[in-house]
Amino acid sequence: MKTTTFLVADVGGTKTDMAIFNALDLRTPLQYQRFINARYSGLEEILGQFMAIAGSLPAVACFAVAGIVDENRARMTNLPWRLDCGHLKARFGFTSVVLINDLTAVANCLTSLDRDNPSEVYTILSGGTVGGAVTGIVAPGTGLGEGYVVQLSGKTFVTGSEGGHADFAPVDAEQMALLSWMQKGQTPVSYESLVAGPGLVRLYDFCKDYHSMDESAVVLGDMAGKVDRTPSIVRGAIAPQPCPLCQRVIQLFLRILGSEAGNLALKIYAKGGIYLGGGLLPRLVNHVKFDGFRASFLNKGPMSAVMAEIPVKLLLNKDAALVGAAAYLAEFLKEKGQGL
Repeated sequence: MKTTTFLVADVGGTKTDMAIFNALDLRTPLQYQRFINARYSGLEEILGQFMAIAGSLPAVACFAVAGIVDENRARMTNLPWRLDCGHLKARFGFTSVVLINDLTAVANCLTSLDRDNPSEVYTILSGGTVGGAVTGIVAPGTGLGEGYVVQLSGKTFVTGSEGGHADFAPVDAEQMALLSWMQKGQTPVSYESLVAGPGLVRLYDFCKDYHSMDESAVVLGDMAGKVDRTPSIVRGAIAPQPCPLCQRVIQLFLRILGSEAGNLALKIYAKGGIYLGGGLLPRLVNHVKFDGFRASFLNKGPMSAVMAEIPVKLLLNKDAALVGAAAYLAEFLKEKGQGL
């Protein structure tokens, strides 16, 4: 049976973006809705809400999950949610359900991306012109996602990983002090604990103490009564009259992120480039300098010359995970003989 519409969702730690795509246009959703996860008991409740809005659901679905995916089941990393393909089929009448890691979806978006289009990407480091078979992706959101794409002999392989949970490695005195400060409250200390949304709050508290910096009255007012201080820190850093403490936090964030992006590039020899995803970084473009990120990315000793040949670009498409998931589902159905 041929399929004309797809249901896809990007199920993150904070929000779920859900959309319906026409199988002939996997770039522009026919219908889209964002759900704040804290307001729901699980994905099934969100699906029920979306079905009420859309009127009905397509017969096939792909869910890109911020967590561990084991064939037909998935476990969220930052939420107590569990997903099961069989249960979702029985509950909502799907004929096919595919679960993938959210970074697999974002990585898959790269296969159809116009990598030179300034509306699609923002170039942080131009790199060389040779290119390569392997491309890496690092995406700070509620967690720190990492993944990669391998294109070889006309075939493409994409996968997400849990690389964001690797141990944080400080590279200077400030970061060594940060590690000691973090270890008072948790061990191990991962990159995800510092360069994802919740990590900004930790960096803010650290910088305030370590550098003896005063907090901005405006930022404090913005934080008042809010559970999540992360948006206030970002707004403070990019405001017309920015908060010096928030600016220092963002720069420390970018330096640590640059180091880890460079680590991934070295480990997978990402001559095809490193792409940065997530919703936070695009907000910084044209407001914050990425010099610290570039310096940390390149600072790899005898490998620094190699690093200079690797392009680094920031994804500007806020629907990258949805587009990638839709493309992944289309390829899955094609292999099953169910595509258009």
